[in-house]
Amino acid sequence: MRKILISLLTIAPLVFAASEGDHPSEGFWKTVNTIVLLILLIWIYKKWGAPFIRGRRENIKNMVEEAQKAKEESLKALKEAEAKLEDAQNKFKESLKIAEETAKKEREAAVKEAEEIAERIKAQAKEAVDIEIKRGEAELRRYAAEKALEISEKLIREKVDPEVEKEMIEKTLKALS
Repeated sequence: MRKILISLLTIAPLVFAASEGDHPSEGFWKTVNTIVLLILLIWIYKKWGAPFIRGRRENIKNMVEEAQKAKEESLKALKEAEAKLEDAQNKFKESLKIAEETAKKEREAAVKEAEEIAERIKAQAKEAVDIEIKRGEAELRRYAAEKALEISEKLIREKVDPEVEKEMIEKTLKALS
C-alpha cells in the first residue's frame, strides 16, 4: 500500500509538470490536491474498504469451509446410503435364498405326500383285488362243488340204489361242514 502511495507521489508532480499551466504554483496545488485526494481515498479504503474486503474474504472463506463440510457430510451420507443399499441387497438375496429353500422343501414335501397317497391307493387297490380274488375263488369253489355234486348225483343215480345214495349224501355233507 505504501509503495502505491510513494509511486503516486513521485509520478503526480511529473504528470502535472508536463501539463501546460499558467502558473508554476498551479502545478504545486494540483499535486497537493492529488495527494490530499489520494490520502482521502486511502483513508476511506482503510476505514471501510479494507474491512469490507476482509469481511467478504472471511465470508467467502466460511462459505468454502461450509461447502467442504457439506461435501464431507454428503460423502458420509452417500457412504451410509451405499452401505444400507448393500445391506438391503444382502438381505434381499438372503430372503430370496430362504424362499427358494422353503419352496424346494415344500415341493419335496408335496411330492412325498403324493407318493404316500399313491402308495395308499395302490395298497387299497391291492386289498380290493385280493378281496375280489378270494370272493371269486369262493364262488368258483361253490360252483365247482355244486357241479361236482350234480355230476356225482347223476352218476350215483345211475349206479347206486336209493339207500346207498342217502348214505353218500350224508357223508359228503359232514365232510363239507
